[in-house]
Amino acid sequence: LKAKLMSSTYILMTMDCESAKTDVSAAGMAMSSSGPADYAESARSIEGYVNTCTKAGYPVTLFLHPEVAESNADLVLRLQKEGACLGLHLHPYKLRDSPYSEDLGAYAEDDQREILGRAVYAWESALNQKPQYFRAGYFSANDTTFRILEDLGFRGAGLSNPGRSLVSHFSVWKGAEPYPHRANTAFRLAEGTSDLIEIPVAVAYGRPVARGHAGESGFEWPYIPHAYDHEAIVADVFGRFVEDRPAFGTFVTDTHNDHDYSDPHSPASQNLDRILNALRISADELGLNLVGTTIEDLCDRVREA
Repeated sequence: LKAKLMSSTYILMTMDCESAKTDVSAAGMAMSSSGPADYAESARSIEGYVNTCTKAGYPVTLFLHPEVAESNADLVLRLQKEGACLGLHLHPYKLRDSPYSEDLGAYAEDDQREILGRAVYAWESALNQKPQYFRAGYFSANDTTFRILEDLGFRGAGLSNPGRSLVSHFSVWKGAEPYPHRANTAFRLAEGTSDLIEIPVAVAYGRPVARGHAGESGFEWPYIPHAYDHEAIVADVFGRFVEDRPAFGTFVTDTHNDHDYSDPHSPASQNLDRILNALRISADELGLNLVGTTIEDLCDRVREA
Protein backbone atom coordinates (compact mmCIF):
# COMPACT_ATOMS: atom_id res chain seq x y z
CA LEU A 1 0.00 0.00 0.00
CA LYS A 2 2.94 2.32 0.54
CA ALA A 3 4.19 1.98 -3.04
CA LYS A 4 4.70 5.38 -4.61
CA LEU A 5 1.88 5.32 -7.13
CA MET A 6 1.62 9.13 -7.59
CA SER A 7 -1.83 8.76 -9.17
CA SER A 8 -4.17 11.73 -9.00
CA THR A 9 -6.70 11.68 -6.18
CA TYR A 10 -9.36 14.35 -6.43
CA ILE A 11 -10.50 16.28 -3.36
CA LEU A 12 -13.98 17.75 -3.62
CA MET A 13 -15.00 19.92 -0.65
CA THR A 14 -18.74 20.59 -0.64
CA MET A 15 -21.30 22.35 1.53
CA ASP A 16 -25.09 22.01 1.50
CA CYS A 17 -26.35 25.52 2.19
CA GLU A 18 -29.75 25.28 3.86
CA SER A 19 -32.51 27.86 4.21
CA ALA A 20 -32.53 29.85 7.44
CA LYS A 21 -34.91 28.42 10.00
CA THR A 22 -37.02 31.57 9.78
CA ASP A 23 -37.90 30.58 6.19
CA VAL A 24 -38.95 27.00 6.97
CA SER A 25 -42.33 25.84 8.25
CA ALA A 26 -42.73 23.82 11.43
CA ALA A 27 -43.50 20.77 9.30
CA GLY A 28 -40.36 21.37 7.26
CA MET A 29 -38.25 21.70 10.39
CA ALA A 30 -39.68 18.43 11.67
CA MET A 31 -38.44 16.75 8.49
CA SER A 32 -34.98 18.34 8.61
CA SER A 33 -33.75 20.58 11.42
CA SER A 34 -30.45 21.54 9.77
CA GLY A 35 -29.94 25.14 8.77
CA PRO A 36 -28.71 28.43 10.19
CA ALA A 37 -30.78 30.63 12.48
CA ASP A 38 -30.55 33.47 9.94
CA TYR A 39 -28.62 34.46 6.82
CA ALA A 40 -25.92 36.29 8.77
CA GLU A 41 -25.03 32.96 10.40
CA SER A 42 -25.22 31.34 6.98
CA ALA A 43 -22.77 33.87 5.53
CA ARG A 44 -20.26 33.39 8.37
CA SER A 45 -20.38 29.64 7.96
CA ILE A 46 -20.04 29.68 4.18
CA GLU A 47 -17.20 32.20 4.07
CA GLY A 48 -15.32 30.55 6.92
CA TYR A 49 -15.53 27.16 5.26
CA VAL A 50 -14.43 28.47 1.88
CA ASN A 51 -11.52 30.40 3.40
CA THR A 52 -10.21 27.37 5.32
CA CYS A 53 -10.49 25.01 2.36
CA THR A 54 -9.00 27.50 -0.09
CA LYS A 55 -5.98 28.13 2.14
CA ALA A 56 -5.40 24.37 2.13
CA GLY A 57 -5.47 24.36 -1.68
CA TYR A 58 -9.00 23.06 -2.23
CA PRO A 59 -11.75 25.02 -4.02
CA VAL A 60 -15.26 24.56 -2.70
CA THR A 61 -18.57 23.56 -4.27
CA LEU A 62 -21.57 25.22 -2.63
CA PHE A 63 -24.99 23.62 -3.15
CA LEU A 64 -27.38 26.48 -2.39
CA HIS A 65 -31.02 26.18 -1.41
CA PRO A 66 -32.88 28.85 -3.43
CA GLU A 67 -33.46 31.02 -0.35
CA VAL A 68 -29.71 31.06 0.35
CA ALA A 69 -29.04 31.96 -3.29
CA GLU A 70 -31.33 34.94 -2.78
CA SER A 71 -30.35 36.09 0.71
CA ASN A 72 -26.58 35.47 0.43
CA ALA A 73 -26.38 36.40 -3.27
CA ASP A 74 -23.61 39.02 -3.01
CA LEU A 75 -21.41 36.68 -0.99
CA VAL A 76 -21.80 33.58 -3.13
CA LEU A 77 -21.36 35.49 -6.39
CA ARG A 78 -18.12 36.94 -5.05
CA LEU A 79 -16.97 33.49 -3.97
CA GLN A 80 -17.85 32.16 -7.42
CA LYS A 81 -15.60 34.80 -9.00
CA GLU A 82 -12.84 33.66 -6.63
CA GLY A 83 -13.13 30.02 -7.73
CA ALA A 84 -16.07 28.43 -5.91
CA CYS A 85 -18.64 26.44 -7.88
CA LEU A 86 -22.34 27.03 -7.23
CA GLY A 87 -25.06 24.39 -7.47
CA LEU A 88 -28.64 23.81 -6.35
CA HIS A 89 -29.57 22.13 -3.07
CA LEU A 90 -33.15 21.13 -2.36
CA HIS A 91 -35.46 19.87 0.33
CA PRO A 92 -38.94 20.28 -1.24
CA TYR A 93 -40.55 21.13 2.11
CA LYS A 94 -37.98 23.87 2.80
CA LEU A 95 -38.93 25.92 -0.25
CA ARG A 96 -40.50 29.19 0.80
CA ASP A 97 -44.31 28.76 1.06
CA SER A 98 -43.85 25.10 0.16
CA PRO A 99 -46.87 22.82 -0.35
CA TYR A 100 -44.59 19.73 -0.28
CA SER A 101 -44.17 17.38 2.64
CA GLU A 102 -41.59 14.76 1.57
CA ASP A 103 -38.05 14.50 0.22
CA LEU A 104 -37.44 14.49 -3.50
CA GLY A 105 -37.26 10.71 -3.98
CA ALA A 106 -40.82 10.33 -2.69
CA TYR A 107 -42.30 11.97 -5.77
CA ALA A 108 -43.25 10.58 -9.17
CA GLU A 109 -41.77 12.07 -12.32
CA ASP A 110 -44.34 14.80 -12.99
CA ASP A 111 -44.23 16.01 -9.40
CA GLN A 112 -40.43 16.01 -9.38
CA ARG A 113 -40.40 18.08 -12.56
CA GLU A 114 -42.70 20.61 -10.93
CA ILE A 115 -40.66 20.74 -7.71
CA LEU A 116 -37.31 21.04 -9.47
CA GLY A 117 -38.69 23.55 -11.94
CA ARG A 118 -39.88 25.75 -9.10
CA ALA A 119 -36.51 25.51 -7.34
CA VAL A 120 -34.54 26.21 -10.54
CA TYR A 121 -36.67 29.28 -11.28
CA ALA A 122 -36.12 30.75 -7.79
CA TRP A 123 -32.37 29.99 -7.87
CA GLU A 124 -31.96 31.48 -11.34
CA SER A 125 -33.97 34.57 -10.41
CA ALA A 126 -31.66 35.16 -7.45
CA LEU A 127 -28.31 34.69 -9.21
CA ASN A 128 -29.11 35.47 -12.86
CA GLN A 129 -27.72 32.11 -14.00
CA LYS A 130 -29.11 28.61 -14.26
CA PRO A 131 -27.87 25.99 -11.81
CA GLN A 132 -25.95 23.22 -13.56
CA TYR A 133 -25.08 21.01 -10.56
CA PHE A 134 -27.42 19.47 -8.02
CA ARG A 135 -27.65 17.66 -4.71
CA ALA A 136 -30.91 16.72 -3.00
CA GLY A 137 -31.32 16.89 0.75
CA TYR A 138 -30.64 13.53 2.43
CA PHE A 139 -29.33 12.28 -0.97
CA SER A 140 -32.97 11.58 -1.78
CA ALA A 141 -33.74 10.37 -5.32
CA ASN A 142 -35.44 7.66 -7.33
CA ASP A 143 -34.97 6.20 -10.80
CA THR A 144 -36.56 9.20 -12.55
CA THR A 145 -34.37 11.85 -10.94
CA PHE A 146 -31.32 11.66 -13.22
CA ARG A 147 -33.53 11.78 -16.32
CA ILE A 148 -35.31 14.89 -15.06
CA LEU A 149 -32.03 16.60 -14.21
CA GLU A 150 -30.68 15.82 -17.68
CA ASP A 151 -33.85 17.22 -19.29
CA LEU A 152 -33.56 20.40 -17.21
CA GLY A 153 -30.03 21.00 -18.48
CA PHE A 154 -28.01 19.96 -15.44
CA ARG A 155 -24.46 18.84 -16.19
CA GLY A 156 -23.65 17.08 -12.95
CA ALA A 157 -24.97 15.88 -9.61
CA GLY A 158 -23.81 14.68 -6.24
CA LEU A 159 -26.88 12.62 -5.49
CA SER A 160 -25.54 9.34 -4.19
CA ASN A 161 -24.18 8.10 -0.89
CA PRO A 162 -23.17 4.52 -1.77
CA GLY A 163 -24.41 1.93 0.70
CA ARG A 164 -26.86 4.27 2.42
CA SER A 165 -30.35 3.10 3.39
CA LEU A 166 -32.65 5.77 4.80
CA VAL A 167 -36.08 4.75 3.62
CA SER A 168 -37.93 7.42 5.64
CA HIS A 169 -36.30 10.05 3.40
CA PHE A 170 -36.41 7.98 0.19
CA SER A 171 -32.64 7.67 0.09
CA VAL A 172 -31.50 4.14 -0.77
CA TRP A 173 -28.11 3.68 -2.43
CA LYS A 174 -27.12 0.11 -1.62
CA GLY A 175 -24.98 -1.20 -4.46
CA ALA A 176 -24.47 2.21 -6.08
CA GLU A 177 -21.38 2.93 -8.15
CA PRO A 178 -18.70 4.35 -5.81
CA TYR A 179 -16.77 6.48 -8.33
CA PRO A 180 -17.64 9.39 -10.66
CA HIS A 181 -19.50 8.13 -13.71
CA ARG A 182 -22.03 8.94 -16.40
CA ALA A 183 -25.50 8.73 -14.88
CA ASN A 184 -27.97 6.03 -15.83
CA THR A 185 -31.29 7.75 -16.57
CA ALA A 186 -33.28 4.54 -16.11
CA PHE A 187 -31.64 2.98 -13.02
CA ARG A 188 -29.95 5.22 -10.49
CA LEU A 189 -27.53 2.63 -9.04
CA ALA A 190 -25.70 1.79 -12.27
CA GLU A 191 -23.32 3.53 -14.61
CA GLY A 192 -25.00 4.80 -17.77
CA THR A 193 -24.34 6.78 -20.93
CA SER A 194 -25.80 10.18 -20.05
CA ASP A 195 -23.82 13.40 -20.40
CA LEU A 196 -24.98 14.08 -16.85
CA ILE A 197 -22.14 13.09 -14.52
CA GLU A 198 -22.79 11.67 -11.04
CA ILE A 199 -20.19 12.29 -8.32
CA PRO A 200 -20.86 10.08 -5.26
CA VAL A 201 -19.72 11.14 -1.81
CA ALA A 202 -16.80 9.15 -0.48
CA VAL A 203 -17.68 6.28 1.86
CA ALA A 204 -15.47 4.09 4.04
CA TYR A 205 -16.53 0.55 3.14
CA GLY A 206 -14.38 -0.82 5.94
CA ARG A 207 -16.34 1.17 8.52
CA PRO A 208 -20.03 0.15 8.43
CA VAL A 209 -22.54 1.88 10.71
CA ALA A 210 -25.95 0.67 11.85
CA ARG A 211 -27.10 4.23 12.50
CA GLY A 212 -25.40 7.29 11.06
CA HIS A 213 -25.87 10.99 11.79
CA ALA A 214 -29.18 11.10 9.89
CA GLY A 215 -30.43 7.76 11.19
CA GLU A 216 -29.26 5.82 8.13
CA SER A 217 -27.55 2.49 7.88
CA GLY A 218 -24.55 2.27 5.60
CA PHE A 219 -20.96 3.40 6.03
CA GLU A 220 -19.04 6.20 7.68
CA TRP A 221 -18.32 9.06 5.32
CA PRO A 222 -16.72 12.51 5.56
CA TYR A 223 -19.67 14.47 6.90
CA ILE A 224 -17.43 16.97 8.63
CA PRO A 225 -19.46 17.88 11.76
CA HIS A 226 -20.11 14.27 12.77
CA ALA A 227 -18.05 12.69 15.55
CA TYR A 228 -16.63 9.97 13.31
CA ASP A 229 -12.96 9.00 13.38
CA HIS A 230 -12.19 11.13 10.36
CA GLU A 231 -8.54 10.07 10.15
CA ALA A 232 -9.70 6.45 9.89
CA ILE A 233 -12.21 7.37 7.19
CA VAL A 234 -9.51 9.06 5.10
CA ALA A 235 -7.20 6.07 5.49
CA ASP A 236 -9.99 3.63 4.54
CA VAL A 237 -11.06 5.58 1.44
CA PHE A 238 -7.50 6.19 0.23
CA GLY A 239 -6.61 2.56 0.80
CA ARG A 240 -9.48 1.56 -1.48
CA PHE A 241 -8.21 3.96 -4.14
CA VAL A 242 -4.81 2.26 -4.04
CA GLU A 243 -6.46 -1.15 -4.34
CA ASP A 244 -9.05 -0.27 -7.01
CA ARG A 245 -6.97 2.23 -8.98
CA PRO A 246 -10.06 4.04 -10.29
CA ALA A 247 -9.76 6.57 -13.09
CA PHE A 248 -11.27 9.20 -10.80
CA GLY A 249 -10.69 8.35 -7.17
CA THR A 250 -12.49 11.21 -5.44
CA PHE A 251 -12.72 12.12 -1.77
CA VAL A 252 -15.95 14.09 -1.35
CA THR A 253 -16.78 15.81 1.91
CA ASP A 254 -20.00 17.47 3.02
CA THR A 255 -21.24 19.84 5.71
CA HIS A 256 -23.97 22.44 6.32
CA ASN A 257 -24.01 26.21 6.73
CA ASP A 258 -25.07 26.03 10.37
CA HIS A 259 -21.57 25.41 11.77
CA ASP A 260 -19.28 28.31 12.61
CA TYR A 261 -16.28 27.76 10.35
CA SER A 262 -15.23 31.35 11.04
CA ASP A 263 -14.26 30.17 14.55
CA PRO A 264 -11.18 27.91 14.42
CA HIS A 265 -12.11 26.48 17.83
CA SER A 266 -15.60 25.34 16.89
CA PRO A 267 -16.04 21.53 16.80
CA ALA A 268 -16.74 21.53 13.06
CA SER A 269 -13.65 23.64 12.35
CA GLN A 270 -11.52 21.27 14.40
CA ASN A 271 -12.93 18.29 12.48
CA LEU A 272 -12.19 20.07 9.22
CA ASP A 273 -8.59 20.60 10.31
CA ARG A 274 -8.33 16.90 11.22
CA ILE A 275 -9.54 15.93 7.76
CA LEU A 276 -7.18 18.32 5.98
CA ASN A 277 -4.25 16.99 8.00
CA ALA A 278 -5.29 13.38 7.43
CA LEU A 279 -5.49 13.97 3.67
CA ARG A 280 -1.87 15.14 3.63
CA ILE A 281 -0.59 12.36 5.86
CA SER A 282 -2.38 9.50 4.07
CA ALA A 283 -1.46 10.86 0.64
CA ASP A 284 2.21 11.02 1.62
CA GLU A 285 2.12 7.47 3.00
CA LEU A 286 0.43 6.04 -0.09
CA GLY A 287 2.09 8.14 -2.77
CA LEU A 288 -1.12 9.82 -3.90
CA ASN A 289 -1.10 13.16 -5.68
CA LEU A 290 -3.94 15.29 -4.26
CA VAL A 291 -5.75 17.54 -6.72
CA GLY A 292 -8.35 20.01 -5.47
CA THR A 293 -11.40 20.23 -7.70
CA THR A 294 -14.91 21.57 -8.00
CA ILE A 295 -17.81 19.49 -9.21
CA GLU A 296 -17.77 21.48 -12.46
CA ASP A 297 -14.13 20.69 -13.19
CA LEU A 298 -14.48 17.06 -12.20
CA CYS A 299 -17.59 16.50 -14.31
CA ASP A 300 -15.78 17.98 -17.30
CA ARG A 301 -12.84 15.61 -16.74
CA VAL A 302 -15.11 12.55 -16.51
CA ARG A 303 -17.14 13.59 -19.56
CA GLU A 304 -14.03 14.17 -21.65
CA ALA A 305 -12.55 10.83 -20.59
